[in-house]
Amino acid sequence: KRISVEGGKAPDFLLGLKGKAEEIWEKAPSVFVPEKPYFIGCKDLKGEGKRVLYEAKAPERELSPTPLTEWHKRAGARMAPFGGYLMPLWYSSALSEHRAVRERAGLFDLGHMGVFEVSGRYAESFLNLVTTNYAGWLHPGQSQYGFLLDPLGKVIDDLMVYRVSSDRFILIVNAANELKDWDWLCAVNEGKALLDFERPWIEPDGPVTLKNLKEAEGLVDLALQGPASRSILVRLLSGRDKHRLVALRRTEFLELSLLGTEILCARTGYTGEPLGYELLVPKSAAEKIWEALLDAEKDKGLLPCGLAARDSLRTEAGLPLYGHELSGPEEILPHEAGFAPYVKLHKPFFIGRSAYLKALADWKKEVVRFAIEPGQRPVRAGTPVVDKSGTVVGKVTSCVVLEEGQVGMALVPRDLAQPGTPLGFVISSGTSGEPKIGARLPLILWGKVVPRFLRKETLPAPGEE
Repeated sequence: KRISVEGGKAPDFLLGLKGKAEEIWEKAPSVFVPEKPYFIGCKDLKGEGKRVLYEAKAPERELSPTPLTEWHKRAGARMAPFGGYLMPLWYSSALSEHRAVRERAGLFDLGHMGVFEVSGRYAESFLNLVTTNYAGWLHPGQSQYGFLLDPLGKVIDDLMVYRVSSDRFILIVNAANELKDWDWLCAVNEGKALLDFERPWIEPDGPVTLKNLKEAEGLVDLALQGPASRSILVRLLSGRDKHRLVALRRTEFLELSLLGTEILCARTGYTGEPLGYELLVPKSAAEKIWEALLDAEKDKGLLPCGLAARDSLRTEAGLPLYGHELSGPEEILPHEAGFAPYVKLHKPFFIGRSAYLKALADWKKEVVRFAIEPGQRPVRAGTPVVDKSGTVVGKVTSCVVLEEGQVGMALVPRDLAQPGTPLGFVISSGTSGEPKIGARLPLILWGKVVPRFLRKETLPAPGEE
């Protein structure tokens, strides 16, 4: 690589050297570290780099079970492939499991989710480089939501970042993107990936240690969600851990001893419930803990839940799914999905920042949440959306049928995002060409935009779930 400095004057305190920046570069290049992702004056560096745009790869893999797959089969679950794993869709029905989480509690097998560890002296700096959120704000025991972007500003994945200690973090990533995310993080860490088109020579501040915790330590993710989840979980804890769990605030986590097994318990979730936990447990203890939770307090109505209920819950809550409300054919970006606050633009640099700023300046479309009255035909993802004049303006990204009617999300122009705005959904007739007598024309079902996220009542006080 060849790098030069253009313009500007070096500060007098710079090792006693005076003069223009390019003169200092010629005399004492060691005072510069041009490979750093960001420093004041870095824009004055001009040069060349050999790195080219890296496309993260996701190699094919065989369909795998989770440590609980055989339990699901014995319980009569409807099984199907998802994200490279054989997963339960439902046990009784998606609707009854959905209702259990909203009214009582539900237990989910998330053994398909990716679990990575980033550790070492440069772990925080590395995560500030590759994610849109600010890892430096996290104290040990705290977590945050964020995104992985490529240099073009496109979404690679969304993820949760958990800070275990000053130099150790755990990442939870989507199952469908697990191998792609791993490849991308390794490429950045090894200096193979282009990080910025304007400064193609930059690289991370230093190396980190990346570890796939599912493979290396056999960790499995379980989720206990719903208003009764805390009262169920405390029954399996010691007195001290009970108090620690009750004091746990949203997005915080701690290490607990559950049935003699050390686990990581986070107050996070993907259901829209204000109270719920995700548990990282060793696969050797996964079935024992799973069954103990289900048996802990049957009168609370805890049900095992499949992916269908998880999808309906997150859709009702307005939470995005990669490929639907994030990225996908429409290349939906975080601000368009309703998650602009998780892209910290006060950070002077992260991968994709320059391209993201340009996209933000040209913000034209937005994901909205909508509702349709009960008794109508089901609306599916991909259904065309029309405005009140009948003009096609977007399409549905997700939709579920609940007892109260249908609720879903759609990508539409920003001027249609206000709650109360009428939207029409075109149900195809399956005919083409000039309609004949007796032919069925497309049907338009009408609904309206509702608040972007599900409104929940105030969280009950401890012991009043």
